[in-house]
Amino acid sequence: MKAIELRHLRCLVTIADEGSFGRAAARLGMSQPAVSQLLRRLEDVLGQPLIDRASQPVGLTPVGALVLPAVRRCLLAVDDALGLARRAARGETGRLRIGFSAPSLYNDVPVMIRRFRAASPDVAVEMIAVPSQDQASALLDRRIDLGFGSTPAAEAGLAQILVGEEGMLAALPVWHPLAGAGPLRLVDLAGEDWILPPRGTHARDSLILRCAALGFTPRIAGENGDFTAVLALVRTGAGIALAAARFRDFTGPDLVLRAIEDFQPRLCTYLAWRRDESDPIVERFLATAGKAERNPRDGEA
Repeated sequence: MKAIELRHLRCLVTIADEGSFGRAAARLGMSQPAVSQLLRRLEDVLGQPLIDRASQPVGLTPVGALVLPAVRRCLLAVDDALGLARRAARGETGRLRIGFSAPSLYNDVPVMIRRFRAASPDVAVEMIAVPSQDQASALLDRRIDLGFGSTPAAEAGLAQILVGEEGMLAALPVWHPLAGAGPLRLVDLAGEDWILPPRGTHARDSLILRCAALGFTPRIAGENGDFTAVLALVRTGAGIALAAARFRDFTGPDLVLRAIEDFQPRLCTYLAWRRDESDPIVERFLATAGKAERNPRDGEA
């Protein structure tokens, strides 16, 4: 059996619409003999005439009238499939899995994601909670497509950019002797229990290095990357902590955030992805991220 091609089907539909081989040829940008040949090939494959050539204007035979609606549906489905493929190639449709750590959502990252959603409404964005220290493996294992976290990516297969930076302050319960006015130095906190950010974060590493330079090691009472949980733990007396400066206005009556005079840690938020990534949706998101305004927040009191 000879193969039927899309051009054969389009030829039938165009002849039926125009009621004339000449007008159909002009619409298709072909010669009239070429149009007749395409139709004849289709009729030979089906074994039945589809066009009544004796009528004026030319019309469909009973078989042609029966076949034409199915042919139209077929061509429409092909056009839809090709359109979907083109949109997918431009990153306009599909799925994007974004890994995030809790601290990464306390800065401008939510705005960046909203902008992408608005620009790409047909992309299904799936938000997946992944701790910063686990995002590298999640990316390399292709469990997520992008990762927002506070741990720099050291793996050779990953790339990243800094998308947010914010000052951090010491979080103390209001009854703490150092919660009041007056300069606060890091050495003043040498005997305190600390609730630290997760391992590998810039804030944690810089704190430990600075404490070592001052001759002491901070006592670790716990680890948590969620500032809401951290501040709640400080309220219970579990220890002191570092918190993003923006929480200064949301501490309540039993908690204070104070700048440390000789230590200004930063909360850094990185966007990481696979270097060999070829998904146009990821490329589209990265283009959006590249246009996002950088608004580092000052942690000075």
